[in-house]
Amino acid sequence: MTAVSTEQLSKDMQASAQKLKEAGLIPQSQDQPLNANDLLFYLTQTSMPMADLLQQHGLFLDDRGLNYDLAQFDAIGQIANKVITERQAGYLDGVWKELDLSTDEDMDSNGTYILTALAALDVLYGPPAV
Repeated sequence: MTAVSTEQLSKDMQASAQKLKEAGLIPQSQDQPLNANDLLFYLTQTSMPMADLLQQHGLFLDDRGLNYDLAQFDAIGQIANKVITERQAGYLDGVWKELDLSTDEDMDSNGTYILTALAALDVLYGPPAV
């Protein structure tokens, strides 16, 4: 597991702003430079059960900064995709029940937002594209 301070995360995001935009990360403010809060927004809008699940998979914020484990991104992505596909199918007894989700907004916050955050972190800290 790796931790990156919010200051370093902001610097890394500013250096990769165009790639992050292409990955779907939208700044929270158009009149400010991209910063860590723009990415953290996507991770903090989740339900408590989803936040707990993310922490179990090594993706969380603490006094060291943002902690992540690239090896866990696939597992996290699978869960986020399941949130989206189950909602689209109208099936609310699987992961929706498990994560205590209830609204269409939950599909964004616990599915789409998580996938966006994973894509952004992969741009920043994933293996270089070959």
